[in-house]
Amino acid sequence: MEPSETATTAQINDLEDRRYAAMVDADLDTLDELLADAVMYTHSDASVDTKTSYLDMLRSGRLVYLALEHTTDLLLTRPGVAIVAGTMSGSIRMHGAAKTLNSRVAAVWLSEGGRWRLAAFQPTPIKGQPSDPPDPGVTASADTRH
Repeated sequence: MEPSETATTAQINDLEDRRYAAMVDADLDTLDELLADAVMYTHSDASVDTKTSYLDMLRSGRLVYLALEHTTDLLLTRPGVAIVAGTMSGSIRMHGAAKTLNSRVAAVWLSEGGRWRLAAFQPTPIKGQPSDPPDPGVTASADTRH
């Protein structure tokens, strides 16, 4: 696709489906194809990975996606760019520890060199939804200000 071309909803939904499937399957070749070289991949703990560091985490097993589900609630397209707003839920292992994901997400796709690639990803955890079990060494507080 040329950068002046606008992606269709079906094209972006297919790219998102392929990306999430590749994450669960640890299909690094597909992720390498789908991620822009300068991707900014943010995680729900606010850490940010480059393409190289993200793929290295998956390759080494430090990050393992066990199951993922996603929705697309809003898709904004303009020539050369598509922004996806939706949700992501599932389970992962990060550095050997189990974690549950339940987030609102934003994904930015750009047309690069005739193909659409993920340029940025940003999850925001949904408060008050099922997530990780509480740490037994931490006492809950009624103060929920952050």
